[in-house]
Amino acid sequence: PHLNPVDCSKVTDGAASLVVLSEEGLKKCGIPKSETIQIVGMGEAEADITQNPHELTVLSTTEIAAHKALQMAQITLDDLALLELHDCFTITGIMALEAIGFASKGKGPAFVLEGYTRKEGVIPTNLSGGLGGFGHPTGATGVRQMVDLHMQLTQKAPNQVPLKKSHGMMVSMGGNDKTVTSFVVT
Repeated sequence: PHLNPVDCSKVTDGAASLVVLSEEGLKKCGIPKSETIQIVGMGEAEADITQNPHELTVLSTTEIAAHKALQMAQITLDDLALLELHDCFTITGIMALEAIGFASKGKGPAFVLEGYTRKEGVIPTNLSGGLGGFGHPTGATGVRQMVDLHMQLTQKAPNQVPLKKSHGMMVSMGGNDKTVTSFVVT
């Protein structure tokens, strides 16, 4: 019932970077499209960090940001091949699965335990190990999540999964569900 040290990500040193280019920019840099991913949806949501959440077991800001990204991408959850979730605490990743809609409220733990988020599951999630397994370089975490999606979607990941679909989604947050950004890429 309580968080213990292995449920909490460790703040680490680290860096990550991305280059965002137009198609013209790709040509100028000599980068083939097969080496890239495309951002097709983005959603952001903010809440007042000075206010307590309305309900402690619901990531309402995550829900808004993720659904905005899906709506902009014009896809549904069924179109996603991969997830990269901000799981600064074990419970945060589980609650994000519920907020996004993969599991109904209170059913996130069962969704994970039944294997749906495993490498061979319905929606492989945090294949890098998430923030607990990979580390949490706070300022670089969201970019690192996008790098993980890039590596998977371009078939270059050391832990590559066979992709049945072409879209991936990442959700990154700050302030415990107070500032959330979500991207859908293909």
